[in-house]
Amino acid sequence: MNARVPPRPDADRARETERLIADGSTDTARWAQIQNLATQWDARAQRAATHIPAGAKVLDIGCGAMALKAALAPGCTYTGADVVERAPGALVIDLNRKEFPEGRYDWVTFLGVLEYIHEPAWPLLQAAKVAPCLLLTYCCDITQGQAVELRRSMGWVNDLSRESLRVLLEECGWRVDTEALDKQGGHNHQYMFVCTRL
Repeated sequence: MNARVPPRPDADRARETERLIADGSTDTARWAQIQNLATQWDARAQRAATHIPAGAKVLDIGCGAMALKAALAPGCTYTGADVVERAPGALVIDLNRKEFPEGRYDWVTFLGVLEYIHEPAWPLLQAAKVAPCLLLTYCCDITQGQAVELRRSMGWVNDLSRESLRVLLEECGWRVDTEALDKQGGHNHQYMFVCTRL
């Protein structure tokens, strides 16, 4: 399989993002195309999996190419969910429509997901209802001087700083246990947060 290339800033994408913000909707057509799931995100999933112990029950929201499933330790139970069906049995949800899977899990993951959510507090609150542990990545580049226009050109609909994300996590019932830069190159410098429910 050819490498799926990382997204690059794009003026057309910025205009589409502004429309999505106005509508409060999700770019389902974008995420339905496998070529839009960058190969570099597979390595991010492998790094995330190192935080999840063997035997854990994992809910992977925005599962994309489902790279986390293959990277998990032995004995883990994996449930993937995304805006399109990624594999037979995967759940189809849209966080922007306030859809969230039911059930009980040990971990919920949001790897590169919250940037595309109009009300990021809502899924964080839902995650706290179904699991005691949370792992997420988020691009906080806006705090490094990047313009909002650049974020829109990447398809990101919100602009949380590291500090405001930490506050939001606490307000939604999460304690940040570890936080680290998960640098991937280009415009996609993400921080990885590993959290425990308060």
